[in-house]
Amino acid sequence: MVDPILTLAKINKARSKLNQLNSGVKIRNDEEACRFINERGFVLLMPIEGIPLPSLSEADEAKPWPGFATTDRAWAWKETLPGSKSCAYTKLIHGRGTFISWRLYPSFLRIYGPEGDPDYEYENGRMNLVEKDLVSIVAEYGPIDSRELWLKAKNLFGGKRNRFTAALEHLQSRFFLTVAGGSLEGWTLHTWDLVERQVPPEVIGKLPILDEARVNLLRQTIRNCLAAPERKLCSILRWPPADLHRCVEILMNEGTVQEIQVAGEKISWLGFCASNTF
Repeated sequence: MVDPILTLAKINKARSKLNQLNSGVKIRNDEEACRFINERGFVLLMPIEGIPLPSLSEADEAKPWPGFATTDRAWAWKETLPGSKSCAYTKLIHGRGTFISWRLYPSFLRIYGPEGDPDYEYENGRMNLVEKDLVSIVAEYGPIDSRELWLKAKNLFGGKRNRFTAALEHLQSRFFLTVAGGSLEGWTLHTWDLVERQVPPEVIGKLPILDEARVNLLRQTIRNCLAAPERKLCSILRWPPADLHRCVEILMNEGTVQEIQVAGEKISWLGFCASNTF
């Protein structure tokens, strides 16, 4: 069990060990990057201030670009890993780049994915007409790179590239579209496709029920944070507090999570239960 009273320094020291493989070494190639993603379930492309999750850039043995938080290899992995269908890459956690293992992908898809096809989502007010038309273009021409997609879709957005980018980000977060590889030339260039064409059929063949998916994802999120207050977990996952708290009770009953006290914090945190965590 976790020591019931911890310091932030001790928690952060333990978190740093999650930015490496379980064997204790940093990653250097595609194979090790895939292993890292599989071990963590989901990771960020690069760290986000205030979000205590592991990232591929921090796990990379190489140093980040001067003045940036990402490495050359991590910047390439967002194209090469989904391109080889080794994992998924999408804009999700706080609207930032997120790698998801196929092991955990069904839970993400069940929670954040659509309830029906684009026509159904549009009719129920969860997708606007322009987004529906953008999905139709990708359905017809995908896999398609960002440059070609913009040329075919720019009239939908009145020639405004920022509206196009926002639509792509929303459609990623709703699991309609996903990165399907891309070019490594210059600043790199994504290739886009429909989720159902990019994701291996065995991954999306049988999705968990919603409550099971939430418990699966919350368990892994707490494991990746090691310890965090409920409000931080709500922020990361974008869940209503009542939904998150219901899952917390399940995890506490199964012995995965316990309340802990953190020195200097007025409210209890939730800590991942493991004898060698801290």
